[in-house]
Amino acid sequence: MRVMPRHKSIRSGWRCDRCGELVPDLQAGWVELLAVEDTRGKPKVSGLRLVHRRNTRARSPESYGCRYNPRDEFRKNRGIVEGLALDRFAGPDGLMLLLSMIAERELPLQQLIELAKRVQIPGYEAAYELVHDAVSEGVIAPCISSGFYLQCEIWDVLKWAKCRTSAKTSRVEHQNRCVVSH
Repeated sequence: MRVMPRHKSIRSGWRCDRCGELVPDLQAGWVELLAVEDTRGKPKVSGLRLVHRRNTRARSPESYGCRYNPRDEFRKNRGIVEGLALDRFAGPDGLMLLLSMIAERELPLQQLIELAKRVQIPGYEAAYELVHDAVSEGVIAPCISSGFYLQCEIWDVLKWAKCRTSAKTSRVEHQNRCVVSH
């Protein structure tokens, strides 16, 4: 089994679930959710997402930036916005927090598992959007199952993507040289 070397960590941040832009580090991220009462008065939790902690656009009219607006959520359905800094979900203590949340079953299980993979598995976030193409092109065949990738598979997907990007860049540069030289 190949484990990605620590000095070659490929984690370069996370994708914000609201705006799609990069959350560059743990301190810039926030994990939030919505809590509402269902028709029987029981608490129901949904909307788990990883977003920018602060407003990333200085001139944005939305003071909450990518985060839920608590006032709007309360007006909509008496929802309460809850959240924690992304760094609370990182490392061994963060993994323990995630596991306790999974054990409590108060949050949607699939959303919690996906958050755990995004925060705890090196390279998962970077490879996530590339895996489908890599599987269809035969770069990897997941040993466990779709959505659950070993470090060697993540590493292979990222190397493949880097080579693919380099090849495209080389073709464009070659085409540009040809255009300029004629």
